[in-house]
Amino acid sequence: MLKRNDSQQMHTVSGVQFRLTDRELASFNAALESIQGDFLEVEPARKDLNRLEQVHWDRPPREAFATVTTPEGEWKAYGQLLKPWRSEGLLCQRANGGEWAVIQRFQPHSPYAQAHGETDILLKGNDRGELMDEYMAQVRHTLRLMARNLVAKAQTVAWEQFPDDNPAKVVRALSQRCALAVENSESLKQAQVEQQSLRQSRGIPI
Repeated sequence: MLKRNDSQQMHTVSGVQFRLTDRELASFNAALESIQGDFLEVEPARKDLNRLEQVHWDRPPREAFATVTTPEGEWKAYGQLLKPWRSEGLLCQRANGGEWAVIQRFQPHSPYAQAHGETDILLKGNDRGELMDEYMAQVRHTLRLMARNLVAKAQTVAWEQFPDDNPAKVVRALSQRCALAVENSESLKQAQVEQQSLRQSRGIPI
């Protein structure tokens, strides 16, 4: 742990590339606390996506484990995808073969199911691999939007409650921490290395 000339200690923070002073860390922690509940949704979704990204979708599927009924007929479920609140995403194929679909199935007594039905077909296609590529791309996009929303919410705390404690730097730290929650770890690591190299070449202080 380092100290600055003004006697403030410099702290290393998980998921952040640079150190924060005592006061910056207090601001960072308060801002992060304001969005902590939302991480309960984001982080499990990223872990599920990590799992899906490791699957070889060109291989033959395993045996179906359930039958899903939709307004378009019956489908056989071959894999569980993400599990949003009170629902689950399923990789399905028509009961008679052929077309594939990503179907979201809701708990029977959930408000959405009561209003719209227990199933919702999100994507359809004839190629299972292409279908999953599109599904995972959409999930990544959604997670990045969620991360930006988290930062926007948290930065309000940093700027309004801690205006004298370098809020711009605190927001950069929050952005890195939120990115860690939603990005593939290897891709994020490579991006951080490239970003750090760019900063060093331009002499940008942090």
